[in-house]
Amino acid sequence: MKRLFYAFVLLMGISASMRGQQYTVDEIHQSKAGRNGLNIVILSEGYTESQLKRFHRESVEMADSFFRHTPWKEYKEYINFYAVPIASNVSGAGLTPENPVDNVYGVTFGAYGVDRMPWPSNMSKVYQVLNATIPDHDMVIILVNMNKYGGGGGNGFVCLSNFKSGYWVNDYFQTIIHEAGHALGDLADEYWYDGRERPNQTRTSNPERVKWKNWIGKDKVGVYPYEEDNTWYRPHQNCLMRYLGKRYCDVCREALVEEIHKKVKPIIGYAPDNKKSVYANVEDDSITFSLELLKPKPNSLYVSWKLDGKVFEDEHEDSLTIQFDSLETPTKLHLLTASVEDRSKYLLVDNHSSIHVSTITWRFKREADTNAIEVVSSSKDDITLSSIPFTDHLTVRVAEDGQTFTAQLCDLSGRVVVARDAVTEAVLPTATLPDGVYVLRLLRKGEMFYSRKVTK
Repeated sequence: MKRLFYAFVLLMGISASMRGQQYTVDEIHQSKAGRNGLNIVILSEGYTESQLKRFHRESVEMADSFFRHTPWKEYKEYINFYAVPIASNVSGAGLTPENPVDNVYGVTFGAYGVDRMPWPSNMSKVYQVLNATIPDHDMVIILVNMNKYGGGGGNGFVCLSNFKSGYWVNDYFQTIIHEAGHALGDLADEYWYDGRERPNQTRTSNPERVKWKNWIGKDKVGVYPYEEDNTWYRPHQNCLMRYLGKRYCDVCREALVEEIHKKVKPIIGYAPDNKKSVYANVEDDSITFSLELLKPKPNSLYVSWKLDGKVFEDEHEDSLTIQFDSLETPTKLHLLTASVEDRSKYLLVDNHSSIHVSTITWRFKREADTNAIEVVSSSKDDITLSSIPFTDHLTVRVAEDGQTFTAQLCDLSGRVVVARDAVTEAVLPTATLPDGVYVLRLLRKGEMFYSRKVTK
């Protein structure tokens, strides 16, 4: 059901005529993640007051189009769509930058000398509206009311027309799926090279060293030279990033899933949280720990549970029940960790379990004189590793909860070769270490809450 809310412009330095301006925000699709999801904002351009109802309808159709395509449909519950309708004085957009019309963001075609490229000239107004409505946006789509084919995208922005013929007959907003690859995944066009290393564009021709080496030979993924310059290479001959009417190839799809992982964490709730005490089940003297997860469809999340260093090999559900008569010393402080990893078939990333994992940690003990269980602390750890495999450094980021952690890199004998203390980000210098396999361990107050093998 659509809901409306209003945000006042609170920015400094805006004109008096704009002070107190109200913007309507239509919630087109809301995920279970709420505002912590991937936030996509659609802005109206060249729609007059009488045309804003159509803008809303086209925004809904655009969101529906996303959810007909992989991987957007599988991660639907990770994604929010918002529409911000603002009326223009004149319908449409200018045909060239030299001939603008009186619309909201100054969009004209012919940007950067490309006839079919619409782009806003008034980016300050774009950011003014975004900051007043959805400041935590991840991708912005400026939808231009213009029956002229055109679109462009990059760096989190897409600008395109609502052109209604040609390729859009069978899929009303098919082009937006292509442009979203640019805006969110930093994907290159595969019909011409732009001379920059991207997830789907490289100068490396060796199949054993190319960045998409794990996909070589699967679903016609290879190393194909661009016709315009045979020193640059793409992974596929029939990807959506080359031809409309196709789908993302495996390499492009993986890049988008990885971006979703960077922006949205799968754990959205857990129980019990920090309370002085909870009570064991009187029938079997047990306590249940549980997770609330954002599950892709089909579900590809994998849950691992560990109690005091012991892994529950056969327990991978969203909850775990611990019986206190199974614990040697119930009144000592126990450490329980639940780790969640997305094992999507769309991913063949080296060391993926080391790159994106979310954890919940509980510290609990049995009160000596009662059957109450004191939850001393609980916290959500969103852990991201960068530069994997690492070279001269390894960066470890842990969601801030105010607690210091220690990052240790150990050789396979268990010897600590480098360590750093941090609250949110630890940078481990590794330039002098020999190539090989290491074990990364994260500890709080001497207790390990995370361990993964990593490679240099």
